[in-house]
Amino acid sequence: MNKPSLLIFLLVTFLFSCKKEIFQFNFTEKKKLNIKELDFEYFQAKSKIKFDDGFENFSASANVRIKKDSVIWMSVSSSIGIEGLRAIIRTDSIFVIDRINKQYNAFSFDSLHNRFNIPMDYNMLQSALIGNLINDRNSEDRVIKNEGFFILKQKNGHLLFENFVNSKTMKIEKVIILEAPEMNSLEINYNDFQFINDKLIPHENVFHIIQNVNNSNSSTELNIGYNKISVDDKKMKFPFNIPNKYVSNE
Repeated sequence: MNKPSLLIFLLVTFLFSCKKEIFQFNFTEKKKLNIKELDFEYFQAKSKIKFDDGFENFSASANVRIKKDSVIWMSVSSSIGIEGLRAIIRTDSIFVIDRINKQYNAFSFDSLHNRFNIPMDYNMLQSALIGNLINDRNSEDRVIKNEGFFILKQKNGHLLFENFVNSKTMKIEKVIILEAPEMNSLEINYNDFQFINDKLIPHENVFHIIQNVNNSNSSTELNIGYNKISVDDKKMKFPFNIPNKYVSNE
């Protein structure tokens, strides 16, 4: 799989993970927590992407467009402005065009779930990209107060979540997702918060993934730096079509 396609896989298939011993459920403080999530109709941003897995690294530019709860569109280009990848992610499907190799990939969230044994859906991916809560709240959630942060702890099947919420801004600044018993991990850090139309939005998202492969840990980092963010109700276009000459990369 080429690097741009790998980028989409990282965002979609490895959205969860870490070492379960650092996730504790033996706390007693229970508070009401009102997280300030980003509410929007359309989201658009230009971004710089950096990828490093210890063996390979690359940088690219990307345009990201989102229609809330409906579609995520991405166009990834090289440093000289040549588009190499275009992707469209809907609530039930993912399509990726590789313009360099004239190929395309098609997935469903169910197929990715079956392949990687990780529950995932459109809403989880959308939330991870904009800094909203990834896992829905429920009555089993627990909250503790730490210095400067509320920590929301959740469990969803074999996934354990720690959400670090700034006690002043009430925005999520870090998420740790632990996957048991495979001992994989994902940490997401949201940095460089700026106001756009009175909405506080992170402009840097750093995904740090640790995978346990054959009892050996591998580390991957994906950095998405947003700029020129717009959040409004103005309709956007999501142009996407697969040329007839392109072949499936299945």
